[in-house]
Order: sequence, then C-alpha cells, then structure tokens
Amino acid sequence: MPKKYHITAKVTPLNLDYVYKFKIERGENCINCGRCTKVCIYEAHKRGKGDPRKMADPNTVVCRNCFRCIQECPRGALEKSLDKDFLNIGGSYWKSDMFITLWKQAEDGKVPVTGAGYRGPFTGPGFDSMWTDMSEIVRPTRDGIHGREYISTSVELGRKLNHLAFDESGKLLSKIHDTIDIPIPIIFDFPKDNLSPNVKLAIVRAAAELNTCIVLSPDHITADIKKYIKNIIPIISHKEIDRHSALIKTVRMVALDYDEEILSSLPELQDKIKKIHNVLTIVRVPATKSVEQIVSRLAKNGAEIIHVVADYCGMENDGSAGLNRRLAKDIIRAVHLKLVEDRIRDEVTIIFSGGIAMAEHVPKAMLCGADLTAIDLPLLIALGARLYEEPEKLLLFPEGLDKIAVRTVMHRVVNLMGAWHSQLLEVMGAMGIREARRLRGETGRAIFFEEIDNETFGKLFKKRETANV
Repeated sequence: MPKKYHITAKVTPLNLDYVYKFKIERGENCINCGRCTKVCIYEAHKRGKGDPRKMADPNTVVCRNCFRCIQECPRGALEKSLDKDFLNIGGSYWKSDMFITLWKQAEDGKVPVTGAGYRGPFTGPGFDSMWTDMSEIVRPTRDGIHGREYISTSVELGRKLNHLAFDESGKLLSKIHDTIDIPIPIIFDFPKDNLSPNVKLAIVRAAAELNTCIVLSPDHITADIKKYIKNIIPIISHKEIDRHSALIKTVRMVALDYDEEILSSLPELQDKIKKIHNVLTIVRVPATKSVEQIVSRLAKNGAEIIHVVADYCGMENDGSAGLNRRLAKDIIRAVHLKLVEDRIRDEVTIIFSGGIAMAEHVPKAMLCGADLTAIDLPLLIALGARLYEEPEKLLLFPEGLDKIAVRTVMHRVVNLMGAWHSQLLEVMGAMGIREARRLRGETGRAIFFEEIDNETFGKLFKKRETANV
C-alpha cells in the first residue's frame, strides 16, 4: 500500500482588504455599552484600543452572520446590509459566494461548513445540474478524511496499453510506456502573465510542496524558479523544440500548443522530444466545437496526454457569446464517449481545465470522464483577486499583494488544495470509491438534471407542443 497522502494546513490570514457578504455599521445612537462584545463569540465587536470607553468599528471579516449583535443592541445602533462589491463581483458563472468560500479555504485549509445544511443550487448550468451518488455515506468504514480506511487520490499520467501481448514461452512482448504519478488529480495552469515575482514563485513552490505540477511558459522560468524544475511543465510551440532542448532535458513533461500540423506530425514530434530526453508529451487543445474529433485523432496518432482547455467560465472556445456553446461537463463527456466509442479511452490521459472553480468540480469533472483537472483562477482568488465578468473579463489584485512574503502566499495555496483534497476524500468515501482513477467516467454514480427532467417531463411536454401545432 502506498504511503497515505496528506496536506498539512496552516492557518494563514492575509491582511489585505477583501470582499465580504455583509457590512456592519455602527450608528451615532450607540451608547458604547459593550453589549455587542459580550454576545458576539466571533469577536466582531471590540472596544477601541486608544479609548476603551468607545467602541471600535465592527470587524466584518470575522462575522458569521448570526445577527446576535443586532438583536441584543439596546439602542438598535447596529445595522447589517449586503456589501456593494459582493453584489457586483463575479457574474453569471463565478458567483459572489465562491470568492468568500475560496478565500476562507485558503485561510485555514478547511471545507466551510455553515451548520444549516446545503443551500446551494440543485439545478443550473454546468456542474450545478450534476448530483453525485452519496449512498455509501451511511457506512461507518467509509469515513473519508478521518483515516480508518485508505483512500488513494493519486492519478497516473501517460499512455497506457490496451492489452498485453506474450510470446509462446510467456515472455512479455508489449512495450510498457513510461508514466508519472501525482498524488492529487489537480495540476496548476499558470493563470496570468503579469503576476508579481513573489506570487509566481509562491505558486510554483506550492506545486512542489504538494508534489503536483504547474504548466509554465519558459519565459517565466527564472533562476529562483528553476529549483523546482521537476514540478514544472514548460509549454512551447512544436516549432520551438530545438530552441528549448536544454530545458526539455531537465523536466519530466513538456506541453505543446496545438495546431493543425501536430495532427499529422505528432509521432515525429514525440520521437524528436524523446531523443532529447525521455519525457512525456502533453498536447494542449482548445475546447472548440470539434474538440472530441481532434482528441480522437491525436489519441490514434499516439498522444500520451491531452489537455482540453475551455474558457474561464468552462465553456467552448468558439469566439462567440452564443447560447449554444457547450459547458464543461458536456465537453468532457463528449470527449470521453468519443474515445470510448473508438475503443481507445484507456490508452490516453485527459486533463481538463476551464471553469474548475470549486472543490466539488474536481470529482464531477472526473465522473464526466476526465483523468484529472488543471486550475488557475481559484489560485488567484485565494490570494485576494477579484474577478468581474461583465461587461468583459476583469481581474483585479489587492493592493499590497506584491509585498506579501512568498511563504505566506505559498501556504494559502497549499491550504486551498488541502481543503479541496479533503472534499475529494469525503466525496469518494461517501461513494464507496477507494481510488481516484475509478472516478473517471463513472456517470452511473451521478445524476444529471437535464436527463431526469427529460425522462420525467420530456414526452409530456413534447405531446403538448405537438398538439398546439
């Protein structure tokens, strides 16, 4: 049995201004009685340091919205309202609550629990319309993160054989392909070009600390980042292989940006890379309308790992804002089922990225057919970045982030992945699955709202529509 993988979280507050759901305001009619300090167990209310006779401004960051202070104030001097920035942040996909959830996970490494049960959506676009099977949650041995049962979250990257061939004497004839194991089905997709040096280094260090990998442009691999080269996947054009031969000699995997030339010349390109160094090759393919056809052709041509990349909201990259663009779960299922249809699914590793925003999106993406996921924006949101979808994508970083210590930034990324890893263990434990690789394509262990809605009401409404016509 392999050693149990564990991510050690460390409470790491980031003393930067950030979005919060509610804003507490103290009115002029406050008599400084201090009643709020006695009833608030989260210490959102304190007396002033300079003059203890007066109350300090409320600390909204620690508030957990119990409203006890509002109820107990004898003068009704406290008022709570929705923060304006909370109402404006995000958009149709990146919801306001996601930012607070990711921020808290990065702070303490725990999955946020409200104590009021799940109040999220049971229907909606993308992963929101997908429910996972939790039938094994009643079994005491399926205890997820609590440790009595071993659950492996590791995944294997690389090309696999469809079958093994032996000669008459029983000697293995098949050539076993090289593979790489990582202990968590998540890699980092470097999110932005103009990150400050401390954030770049911290994210790379976090990848090394977690023993996962990060996709990085060679231009960003500076001297201080080269220390972690075994955890870096350089992304290059197939025309730059010779130029980056020295870099290829130092890594375990290299990623190629897809273009049409790669479809016909992939075996030659892989051989060229293998001659430089025995590394695995990833082909990075945008999630267009025909992505499943492209992935199938690449797999038939010997692709080892294919990285399907949707846009930041988990939608097809077709350059339009049309309503017919497929969402992440549908893209992944289309790719997976095409490979199953061609009887080559087990031969290739599929990475998916784009719209992986929350911890539960990882097992859901895998249930749809991905082997593992790549994330980018959640790493930045954990560091205080604010994303606005309308009228166009706008990513804002908090003032002062570039002055935060690298170790602090790194711990927040590690904490975030600790929370996501715990969530994955809980989901797998509740489903009775002991190995992450068994999640892949297990759509029978999930319910898709569109399918049951169509089965239940589809025929009925179709008949009505026909009658009206």
